[in-house]
Amino acid sequence: MVQISVVRPGEGELIANGPAQIRILEDGSHTAHRLGIGHITVPPHTPGPIQHRHAQHDEGFYVLSGTVRFTVGPEIRDAEPGTWVLVPPGAPHTFAALGDEPAVILSTFTPDLYVQYFRDLKKMVESGRPMTAETMTPLWSRYATEISAEPAPSRATQTFMVAATLRADTDLDEFTAAREDEHRRLAALRAEGKVGAHHLSPTRRATFLEVIAADEKEAMATLETLPFFRFFDADIYPTTPPDDAERAHRTRL
Repeated sequence: MVQISVVRPGEGELIANGPAQIRILEDGSHTAHRLGIGHITVPPHTPGPIQHRHAQHDEGFYVLSGTVRFTVGPEIRDAEPGTWVLVPPGAPHTFAALGDEPAVILSTFTPDLYVQYFRDLKKMVESGRPMTAETMTPLWSRYATEISAEPAPSRATQTFMVAATLRADTDLDEFTAAREDEHRRLAALRAEGKVGAHHLSPTRRATFLEVIAADEKEAMATLETLPFFRFFDADIYPTTPPDDAERAHRTRL
């Protein structure tokens, strides 16, 4: 008799890559690699990866809870619970959880090619390598994925200077343990053009960070993705938008 596969609540391979988590419900081993399924949980106000495209698999997203913002080339579409989004090969896309509650998504991969990508990404993160365009490109190419060249949605952006002071009641052991995750997250945000200059002042127990965002709410959403955010009291101040020379300089950082 042909056996069925049953994955109960709490079961399945759990993969954490940065703030998001994916629980593998089907890795393709029961479907002759025709289908992979993941249960994805994304914390509130979490921006997505840079827009990219897949060449060898379809990717489906069924929104279970929260609101997910899908960006497809220059188009933005917000998806509420009960929405199904299918991304065929070649379509540029990314997604983000910009609401006040976690976004939970049932994601499908046909065939199951991309399940192994999440495992390899976890190994890279655990090795301490930063998530930058340079480190991610070889990994993406292994799974027929590339950064999209389509224009992103046009939007006004400005810079914000964040001045943050370490809270007096901070557990320094916990703070130190989060340092590597903080550095990896900063590197990823810098590669996405969402943060710029960063200065740490140990004597003042303070840090100063430049954030590039459409408005103060989006700047705060970016900050909330940083592991160190919970240890600091932060103030955000709008600054003068960067000119062309400054943007060119940042691309060389």
